[in-house]
Amino acid sequence: MHIIFYPALLVLLFWGAHLCKKGEWNEEVLSFSHTKAFLGYCSILILFHHASQRTCAPWLMASNIHHGLDPFVFIGYLCVATFFFCSGYGVYTAHFKEGFFGHFIKIRIMPILTPTIIMWLIFFVIEKVRKVPIDKPVWLNTYTYVWYVVAVIYFYALFYLCFKIIKKDWLSMAVMIFGTILHFILCGFFSPGTWWYNTPFLFLLGIIAARHKDGMLALFKKAYPLWLILSFVITACGFAFANYYSTIIVLLGSHYTDKGHFWGELIGQVISAATFVCFILLLGMKIRIGNPVMRFLQKFTLEFYLVHTLFIQMFGFAFVNDATKPVFYIKNQFLYVLVSLVLTIPIAYGLNLLMTLIWKKGKK
Repeated sequence: MHIIFYPALLVLLFWGAHLCKKGEWNEEVLSFSHTKAFLGYCSILILFHHASQRTCAPWLMASNIHHGLDPFVFIGYLCVATFFFCSGYGVYTAHFKEGFFGHFIKIRIMPILTPTIIMWLIFFVIEKVRKVPIDKPVWLNTYTYVWYVVAVIYFYALFYLCFKIIKKDWLSMAVMIFGTILHFILCGFFSPGTWWYNTPFLFLLGIIAARHKDGMLALFKKAYPLWLILSFVITACGFAFANYYSTIIVLLGSHYTDKGHFWGELIGQVISAATFVCFILLLGMKIRIGNPVMRFLQKFTLEFYLVHTLFIQMFGFAFVNDATKPVFYIKNQFLYVLVSLVLTIPIAYGLNLLMTLIWKKGKK
């Protein structure tokens, strides 16, 4: 039954899509409505990604592997790269509006931080009730998906420093670049996993794209087929090198090392994350997407991300810790994903309405 998901995802993406004719371009490719529609779609893909990691990831025990969602195992960072890019692009574009920084913490930070704390507390209570061992630091290992929120808040705070407190444009960008490199170094030193630093730099690239939007799009239009093919090929090569490093090294006859695997995976992910965003942008220049379902999902992408992980864990083969029994194991992949979707959407939407009521009630 899980095979139904593949055509359903294609229908969701291309339902209502408009293909531009030769010589025509989608001038709304980087508009709020168009990018948010795609992010709504990406939120669904991330659920499939996390579901696949609990059902058919190669690092699972053989007894827990049930194939069917395999194409989603490694795609998560590509979707997250799009989120960071759009966040950087969007916040830079919006900061020119009068009063943008007046309620920056209330409008930008608190609606992110509050639902995260709520979900963290829910995970914490369930883990305590089920006596799940929590490694230190507790703030991180209670709810490991919190890394994304930490990165977003860091870059929002860095943006505030650069474009509100620092007045000189060249210095603002210099500090922004330095802060991005610092984040990369700190995460590498902390070393919780490559997902902490293989995509957040796209926030900076989003700012750069916003600053040079017209020139960038004009450049892409001049040799559109070349840019499209090039971005796709580099993304595919980087993706393969990052996620199938050990196999590729063996085929090349090179010596495999854990250190080489780490750097090969990280470099491949960084390159493919950047070129994937470029590839999606290029596709968007010719294909305008959007339909009622994606317009609905785009309203609560953050809450969707925060909530769906609870059900992915509750109904997987184990809860958080692989040695801990699940709350209720749904072995059938189709039902596992379907139940997670059905429960996530209304709860995430309700959580978004609550955050809007609390923090954005007076927002225009």
